[in-house]
Amino acid sequence: MHNMILIAAALFPAVFLCIYVFKKDRAEKEPWWLLVMLFCSGVIICFPAAQMSEWLRRVETDIFLPFTTQLDGGNYLDGWLFDLYNAMDKFIAVAMVEEGFKWIVLLAFTKKNRHFNSLFDGIIYSVFISLGFAAFENLLYTFKFGMETALIRMLTAVPIHLFCGVSMGYYLTWYYIKHEAKINEKRLAELGAITEKSKHLSARRFFVMSVVMPSLAHGFYNFSYSISKAWSTAVFCIFLAFLYAFCMGRVKRMSNGDMLNHKAVLLVLYEKHSCVQRAVGNILEERAAQGDENHDVSFEEIFETVKKHRFKGDAS
Repeated sequence: MHNMILIAAALFPAVFLCIYVFKKDRAEKEPWWLLVMLFCSGVIICFPAAQMSEWLRRVETDIFLPFTTQLDGGNYLDGWLFDLYNAMDKFIAVAMVEEGFKWIVLLAFTKKNRHFNSLFDGIIYSVFISLGFAAFENLLYTFKFGMETALIRMLTAVPIHLFCGVSMGYYLTWYYIKHEAKINEKRLAELGAITEKSKHLSARRFFVMSVVMPSLAHGFYNFSYSISKAWSTAVFCIFLAFLYAFCMGRVKRMSNGDMLNHKAVLLVLYEKHSCVQRAVGNILEERAAQGDENHDVSFEEIFETVKKHRFKGDAS
């Protein structure tokens, strides 16, 4: 019975947060089998992540070994060298490794996946992977250190995995949106609708930020928690409160603005280029004249209209 209570305490926060995020998916619900696969993938990557972290720690130890001081039969680092070693451990051996493995799995599940078709899907995918990782990690810590650790991690460690998942999914989703918009922008340029002076879309920074931002947040969380000083504890609490507010706010905004990806791509181009605005307006006017109230516009219709009327426009 005691073990069952520990298991329930360890798994509850991750399962609760998965359900919370799942309910925020408005455009199109993901199939349950896919969500289970995402969650289980998060569990599976705990093993290679632990091996990689251990290997990196040995490398870091070898690097700093010449600078250690022998004391009571052991090797110790003093002052800023210890802080540097601790920072490398928390940011590289832990945060970058864990978020890196999650990111690789997220890429595998989002690329060429027909179910990955709306703005909020990236957050769902990433959160389920992250919380699968957090759930298994929580089980290990709970069985090793007991119920008190489970309760503390419920309010700290599990939410940081949620935040990292939200951040990773948000930026990777916008990478795909911007990348697709850039492809369509190129077609507009080939039609002569966009001049060379126009500032073209860029997707690369979203791709980079999808792994860098969660890694930095995770690393800062681990580092501030590990220092165990009054000022660092205050910084840790403030940072955690900020993550709560920021994460929940982003989930709410992305949920309220959820739409299918092709509509998001069209919206990006519509807001940027006046030629797209004029083409959409022309298409809808022609439909209205025929009594057609359908407002869904395809890219092929836009390209044909731009080509027909020779619409031109720089970045708005």
